[in-house]
Amino acid sequence: MRLLSSTRVELEAFPDDRIPKYAILSHRWGDDEVSFQDIQNATAIQRAGYIKIKLCCDQAAKDGLQYVWVDTCCIDKSSSAELTESINSMYRWYQNAAVCYAYLFDVQSLRVSNDSSFINSAWFTRGWTLQELIAPSNVEFYNSTWHKLGTKENLKDTISAITGIDIEVLRGVDPENFSIAKRMSWAFKRTTTKVEDVAYSLLGLFGVNMPMLYGEGERAFIRLQEEIMKQSDDHSLFAWSSSDSCYRGLLAKSPADFRDCSNIISSRSRLNRAPYSVTNIGISIQLPMVTWAMNTCLAALDCEVEGVHNSRVGIFLAQLPENDQWARVLLDGTDNRTFESELIPKSQYKIIYVRQKVWGSRPPMDKMYGFWLRKFPPFQRGENSRFEVTSWNQWNDKERIFKIPAGSCGTAGVLWYTAKDMGSTVLKLGFDTNFNPVCQFGGALLGPRAIRAKDRTSFDVKMDTDWIDSGSDSVFRGDRQTGLNVENPWTRILITEEVIENQRVWVVYITPPEEGAWHAGVKCDGCNLAIYGTRFKCLVCPDFDYCDDCILTCSVTHPSHDFQTIKPARHPGISCDGCNHGIYGTRFKCLVCDNFDYCSNCILTSGDAHPSHDFQAIEK
Repeated sequence: MRLLSSTRVELEAFPDDRIPKYAILSHRWGDDEVSFQDIQNATAIQRAGYIKIKLCCDQAAKDGLQYVWVDTCCIDKSSSAELTESINSMYRWYQNAAVCYAYLFDVQSLRVSNDSSFINSAWFTRGWTLQELIAPSNVEFYNSTWHKLGTKENLKDTISAITGIDIEVLRGVDPENFSIAKRMSWAFKRTTTKVEDVAYSLLGLFGVNMPMLYGEGERAFIRLQEEIMKQSDDHSLFAWSSSDSCYRGLLAKSPADFRDCSNIISSRSRLNRAPYSVTNIGISIQLPMVTWAMNTCLAALDCEVEGVHNSRVGIFLAQLPENDQWARVLLDGTDNRTFESELIPKSQYKIIYVRQKVWGSRPPMDKMYGFWLRKFPPFQRGENSRFEVTSWNQWNDKERIFKIPAGSCGTAGVLWYTAKDMGSTVLKLGFDTNFNPVCQFGGALLGPRAIRAKDRTSFDVKMDTDWIDSGSDSVFRGDRQTGLNVENPWTRILITEEVIENQRVWVVYITPPEEGAWHAGVKCDGCNLAIYGTRFKCLVCPDFDYCDDCILTCSVTHPSHDFQTIKPARHPGISCDGCNHGIYGTRFKCLVCDNFDYCSNCILTSGDAHPSHDFQAIEK
């Protein structure tokens, strides 16, 4: 460690085990500071910054201290190795100093009381001065003419009001006794000249070390949090908040994201005991989670609001297209909410990967947490007919929507009705715990658990989720990315994602197989939805089509034009070996392989998937 002689203003080097008592200077850097080279070359007196160094040395000599340490000239900043070592040691150097002189160049008054210049001093806004205030046990404040204003001890109330730092810390309580989020909140208003120093200036406050990589930008603050994670299981590290509408990682972009975390403490009752770590696909962590909205869960952290009962912090995480990969998101304008104790029994522990490199990428268009029943077997009206709907939302015969409210999950709705030519029919729609759409068509009204209930007519019993995993032949599970496409000899069920009024929606289409052709890639020019069943192609206009709903009003919406009816025939019992779906329209049979067929879509890529084989086109 290099120290400056308080009488000669010359540098001397000391080994770590023989460092004498010294004073240390805390100040806001100016434009013409004294450097290490200036001291070595005896040109320091020519610098504007020499005056405060001389005043610091004189004060140290008065206090009986032979040495001082000043960051501008006691570090050879031309050596990256020395700079890294010094920055990693700086908190300890301030902590071990006999006294720290805080020089406030922009304060002219002689006393602090009723003085706005002290409160508004730039010294309280700089990143590096945070540790320079907290680490030393004895801090003395001096104005621009080196007049003593007071000490950290007798000014602690004013300083706490200015900085937000707890008075206990200013009295000398170890900052490690406070949550990570609270300590981060002390830095949220502070700035540094170099963006990397936002992180580097906090190393000592969190007791971590890491190399300096100037040029890495905001990545430095991410590295700081990763280093903190290696030494602490304090979940308040993840309790920050941001109004950024893009995907976010589990780690904050800057201390500013912790601005509202001054009252966050670790929870006494811990839910999470598994370790977590950084991997190449994100932070691997196990959290208790409850389904909250479409593709979104509320995850519980082991931290809460100090002094507020039942205030555990929860954060919203959205599932990404990749399995088990998630990102933080906003939901209804916020990215966190209270995870009440009532939610704990409903939660499910999941091991997930929260990606950090999704910052800046926008989530897809909002998706309705439910289904639109575009088409299903019609209701048979009559004296003994039944039409009973159980759903979270009010059923409307025209809209035909099942919608799950925020914070709920599982069954979206149940329709028990008399279907034309089918009799009593059960239709259930919902989502499993991985947001895959699930449909029951036919089968029993009540699942294996619900049927044992005392009151089988209650809402909770009818909406029980036990049917989703019942294994019944009438229950079909889709995929959260691709939907559902299944058929049997009696029914074809399609659940596909479409955009309706600027919202993504799961659209349900249930029909007899012979009416179930899906005209992939073709949109109706009337309603802008996919066309199922019969397609009506305009014989006058190029690339103009109607579905079987919009064709009913074509005399008004598209008058004087004739349409060609296109209804691809179904090949019963034949499935495409490319997509595993039933084949409608032209069937392409391999002339080499036994029992190998393609549909009209998959044949387009047969050269890659099934090369060098000829196919026979078979029309119905």
